[in-house]
Parts: sequence; structure tokens; C-alpha cells
Amino acid sequence: MSVNLDCPNRIKPKLLREHKTEALLIFIRTTLEQYFKDLDENKIHFQMGTNDDNEVLENALRWLLAQFQDCVVNSTYIRSIISSAHISQAMSMLAKKEEPVMVYYDAIINQMQKSLLQGQNWIPEQLVVCLLSEWVIEEEKPTILYPFLKEINYLELLTRYDNVREEAKEEKDWNKTAAIMNMYKVGSDLIHRLKNTTYKINTK
Repeated sequence: MSVNLDCPNRIKPKLLREHKTEALLIFIRTTLEQYFKDLDENKIHFQMGTNDDNEVLENALRWLLAQFQDCVVNSTYIRSIISSAHISQAMSMLAKKEEPVMVYYDAIINQMQKSLLQGQNWIPEQLVVCLLSEWVIEEEKPTILYPFLKEINYLELLTRYDNVREEAKEEKDWNKTAAIMNMYKVGSDLIHRLKNTTYKINTK
């Protein structure tokens, strides 16, 4: 049995910190795929600030998604490995090989479930920008493996959300204000959890 990578040019991490980056990008790819699927099927409506804000944000995120789909696996691959590890020795060996990224991805998902309460409003596209800005600019600087990450001005994108938040405050739209602020907190929670998750290599 084989597992579909669902990306033609996967970038394979070697160091544990690179596995952390891949786990984060898997989460981001999966989030963007679901977001744009819902958007394209008219299940949600994208409206953040001015028409220019909307165009800039959507174009940047669609471009990023295309890059991820070329070189980063999605969560389906991770779930397939977990569910198939017992089927054969080959699948078991693959699961062992992919174990670091699975551990880090699982940590992200667990923290997401803790940080975002059920029924709570969230802004998935803003969360993606928050995660990338903190990880790329402030933390791990993974642009050697993923140079395309340098092509986006994350702070400029976040400024657009800050402008919307200020307008929402003036209009006393406290739900929108809280949702935008909460995405910053959730993003920081996920990055903190990822940074502090350890994986011990079994040399036996």
C-alpha cells in the first residue's frame, strides 16, 4: 500500500526544527485549502476592510496555497500514515520515519482545540498570516528550505487587520474586534506550543 503525498515536490526536512516548520506549514496548507473551498462554494463570504484589502489578502493567500500544494504535504497524508501504520512493515517504517512531523502536527492540533473554544468566531485567513509572521519573522526563519515565504509582507497584511479592528472599535462592533484580537492570541498559543514540544529520537 502506498500513501499519496498530494504534492509533487515535497521539501524533506532533516533537522528537528525543520520538521517543526513542516508541521506548521501542513496545518497552514490544510487551513487554507478548507477556507478557499468554503469560499469558492459560497459557504462563507470574504470581507475584510476595503475592496483593496480583500483583493490583496486573497491574492497573497491563494499564491501561498499554490506554493504549499507544490512542496508541503497536507493533513490527509498524516492521517493516512497513522491509520495505515499497522498494515505492513513498510507502512510501519514510513510512520517511524515521519514520526517527528506527526508529533509536532499533533501538538498544533491539540493546542488549537484548547485555544479556540467550540462555537467561537475565528478568522482562519488571519490566523494563517499571524502564524507565518511570528514563525518566519520572529522565530525559526525557515526561508532557507522554503524561500518563497520571503515573498510575502506579513506585517503589511496584518496592518490591514489592525485597521479593520480600529474601525470596528469605532463602530462598537465588539464581536469583530474580539475575533481579530483572539486570532493573535491563538496564533501565539500555537507557536508557543510548537516551540516547546520536544521529540526524542530513539536510537535503538
